[in-house]
Amino acid sequence: MLDNTPKQLEAGNYDSQASPTFKGERKSVVGASIPQLLMISMTRMAIRMAWTAQWSALGPYLGTMIPKYAVQLAQIICPVTGILVVPTVGAFSDHSTSKWGRRRPFLLNGAIASAICWTAMGYTRQIGDALGDYGTGKKGKPTDRTWTIVFTILFYVWMDITANVMQTLLNLLISDFAGERQTLGAALGQGWSALGAEMVSSYIYAFGAAHLTLRWFLFMLSVVMVTTVAVACFFSQEKPHEKPGQQRSDTSWVVVNKAFESIYNSFKTLPGELFKYCIIVFCVMYGYTAYNGNKGQFFGIEVYGGSAKGANICARDCSAAQDAYNRRFALLE
Repeated sequence: MLDNTPKQLEAGNYDSQASPTFKGERKSVVGASIPQLLMISMTRMAIRMAWTAQWSALGPYLGTMIPKYAVQLAQIICPVTGILVVPTVGAFSDHSTSKWGRRRPFLLNGAIASAICWTAMGYTRQIGDALGDYGTGKKGKPTDRTWTIVFTILFYVWMDITANVMQTLLNLLISDFAGERQTLGAALGQGWSALGAEMVSSYIYAFGAAHLTLRWFLFMLSVVMVTTVAVACFFSQEKPHEKPGQQRSDTSWVVVNKAFESIYNSFKTLPGELFKYCIIVFCVMYGYTAYNGNKGQFFGIEVYGGSAKGANICARDCSAAQDAYNRRFALLE
């Protein structure tokens, strides 16, 4: 039983507040070994590559077909889907009784769905052409890429959903296997995440702006995602969650409703210092996302006078403005 400890902690005066103590013999929670945690957390690299791809490839790709403000509106999809998907998939995962475990089925299905999405996304222009799109975006030539835009945004939403699902489940999987070494597990995941960002930057440095070789870029993402998830699933042998006996199991709606209720109650009872910390994290993430989501268009269009329209399909016939747009994206990444 835990001793009563006040939730409100005075900043800088933690000595006066005793840490919760356990009466009786405390059992140590043994987690996975460091090499095993390293393999389990490897998928963080692929997830970071997926998020980075939105800023370095898909944002610029959309920018060649729709106005600047519309690109920014499209990027709102990511946080909106995250708010809805993360609690939902977390709740379903916790209640899963699959013989393969609570996390691995979601991870594996997410990897397959991501690979399908990215493969299809590489052919959005061809899909658009088949449905009646025409034109290259050159000045003075009629152009209509409506269907290409529609399918690109559709796959954009699909990608956001699968990326949020996988990010949530991987963090839970790492936490499950880290035991008492939660900080170590998080640190290993962050190391893989940094490597994922470097891989995207290395690709762009070697081959130029990612939206110019979108199909190959997305193929690389698919290979890395499927490979790292396979490794993580192999090294994380989960124990199946026991099915409820005679008790009636909750419906899907009740499970989701309870997940959102728990989030609301958590904010209501959050200690003041932790609430301030949450605000700081929110501001940091807002600035990080705002900068990375806008830097390409700002430098490529505003600073260097580039033109995004048709820059992805002009090939060797690019105007000076289109060339400036493509080159500046490659430099910034």
